[in-house]
Amino acid sequence: MNQLEPTNVAIALASVLFGPALAGVIGPYAVILIASTVGAAWALGRRDPSARLGAAGYFLRLNATALLITAGLSTLAGGWLGFEETNWMLAPIALLVGGIGDDWPRLARWVFERLGRILERRAGGDGGAT
Repeated sequence: MNQLEPTNVAIALASVLFGPALAGVIGPYAVILIASTVGAAWALGRRDPSARLGAAGYFLRLNATALLITAGLSTLAGGWLGFEETNWMLAPIALLVGGIGDDWPRLARWVFERLGRILERRAGGDGGAT
């Protein structure tokens, strides 16, 4: 724990409050929760003001999503990028998960369109152009 990054700081603080046995679990999830809350706040700012009445449910939904998928995404991204240690990626990924907000379906369509184009190019297709 020689790097000053959010996860290590959270683990150090959690070890003081909860002891070293729990700190390794509580610290990373505290970072995910804080980062996804900040991202959700940015996403909430993009919503229609009349829809902001359900802000607590919105934050709960985005934070729960981040708590469930951030560690896995961090591991996948770290493996793809060749990093052995991926704890430092928890905060930025959770921030993105929260910040995307209700735009997940639009993001998924965009990703699938890009993947389709890449696969089409690799297969030698011309996309219907004559």
